Amino acid sequence: MIKSFRKYDWIILTGLVVTSFLFFQLAYPYHLFLKEQIQLFLFTSDYFLSYFAKPAWLACYLGDFFTQFFYLRGGSALVLSLLLGIEWIVTRAVIRRLTHSLYSGLWALLPVAVDWSLHCNMLHSLSVSIGFILVLSLFLLYSLVRNKWVSSIFLGLLSLTGYWLTGSSFLLFPLIALPYDFHNQRASWLKWIPAFALIFSLPLILRHHYLLTSVQPFIYPAFSKKDMFLPASVLLATILAFAFRRVELIHSKRVAGFITASFLIVLIAGIWTQASFTFEKTLALDSETYFGNPEKVIELAIKYNLKNNQATYFTNMALAQEGLLPENLLDFYQPFSLGLIPPVTPEQNWQSIFVSNEVFYLIGDMNMAQHSAMLGNTFSPYQRSSRMMRRLAEINMVNGDSAAAVKYLRILSKTMFHKRWADKQLKMLQSGKADNWLTNKRRQIADIDMLRKSNNYLSSLKFLADQRPDNMLAVDYLLCYLLLNKDLEQFRENYDRFCLNLNRKAAKVYAEALLIQLVASGASQEEVMKYNIDAKTIKQFAEYTNEYDKSSGSINALSRKFARTYWFYYHFATLQKK
Repeated sequence: MIKSFRKYDWIILTGLVVTSFLFFQLAYPYHLFLKEQIQLFLFTSDYFLSYFAKPAWLACYLGDFFTQFFYLRGGSALVLSLLLGIEWIVTRAVIRRLTHSLYSGLWALLPVAVDWSLHCNMLHSLSVSIGFILVLSLFLLYSLVRNKWVSSIFLGLLSLTGYWLTGSSFLLFPLIALPYDFHNQRASWLKWIPAFALIFSLPLILRHHYLLTSVQPFIYPAFSKKDMFLPASVLLATILAFAFRRVELIHSKRVAGFITASFLIVLIAGIWTQASFTFEKTLALDSETYFGNPEKVIELAIKYNLKNNQATYFTNMALAQEGLLPENLLDFYQPFSLGLIPPVTPEQNWQSIFVSNEVFYLIGDMNMAQHSAMLGNTFSPYQRSSRMMRRLAEINMVNGDSAAAVKYLRILSKTMFHKRWADKQLKMLQSGKADNWLTNKRRQIADIDMLRKSNNYLSSLKFLADQRPDNMLAVDYLLCYLLLNKDLEQFRENYDRFCLNLNRKAAKVYAEALLIQLVASGASQEEVMKYNIDAKTIKQFAEYTNEYDKSSGSINALSRKFARTYWFYYHFATLQKK
């Protein structure tokens, strides 16, 4: 295959690898991080044998093996760009073998463009791409067999094992191998009728054995029918290459221009339909939260200025970690308390449930964190997640359940990139000396627990603050939860209980909310003074009330100067029902 490369083929290959690397590294990296987090690849014999429970075991095993490199910054872009380069090499060889086209290198870009755009989708896995490459490679190997009888035996073996090895992509094999046999005068109905019958009936025959639905056998290991555009694109490129073969020499520049334009149209249209750059920005906040970079989360939140619940969720956690939540709460979009603790309900998508444990772990509610982590693992696409496994290990270490923690840590110690962290934690548990992160985390948790509904977040926050009044993360979340739901009476009551005696100035949003409640209750000047509210804030409150009265509560008049105050939020914020 490499020996037949022409000069422009090398240019195409280099351009493809470099361009795809830059795209996935600079424009679309964070959804690839999540692809690694929702999988768990172990170097154990039992784990290897588990792949035989479904078809496409070789494609899936190799796909998951390379997906673990998505853990590294730059690793996902490198793996994907190299994979697309290999895919182009193999596709080019197949089209050249079938059509002898002078522009097989350009025609091969069309399937690569389809796969590139499909990889912008969260659930398009490497297993699909690798299964596709394996099928094309099997065809190239089959085409090298010259003897009719040997090719018949080889075809029989492939018909029996191809689906088992590569999954639904193998259905492409007879559609390209049969025309090749006819062209080379070695096809016979005696050879191909049984092969066709076997290849297209095996998925249905094995459906019950593999516990698949009636549709899944024909798309597995893909999650969606649209992934079948990848093998279909090879057929289309081959047909077009064959149709244009006679005019390539006469109108070579026009043909080359047509193919190049088609590639660009397919790629741009594919990225446009499959990629979500807004969701990518939300995943940036998610991944930087997972990597432990709250400063980066805040920086990105300011840069993106997203107005969706999940973006606010990660932003609020970063602000809380930096001690800035009550000071900067209303500098960002706040969808009432949904941006503090998102609900876990049947209406939520799997990704929302997947990250729901983060806030509970942050504020020290380990029982709720464990519950949410279990749900996140269960509802994730593969039901085995390196991120949830690590979180469950952390939770059980904090809770002091060493046996459960060791179970999760030993699983992680069988991975490539989580092994070092897991081994370090195992040594810590064996030594009996807790690291600083674990000591600090244990200071947050309650000594007792109570029976509660999993979605009664207010009761959980109150309980946690009552048990650990010095846990300011939990206290701030409780107070901000009440403020965002405009419950000023409970807010003042809890502020008096947990913050009044801290001998510090009231944070911005607390001070603004307290002024509303103090005025409403007719508080005296001495009572106002004990809250240590900044004089500047009191002056702004007077200006706001004057402007509110003068404009008869005009939102436009007040938004210019007071849009980021709690007074403005209290008067005008409404929760829009979807």
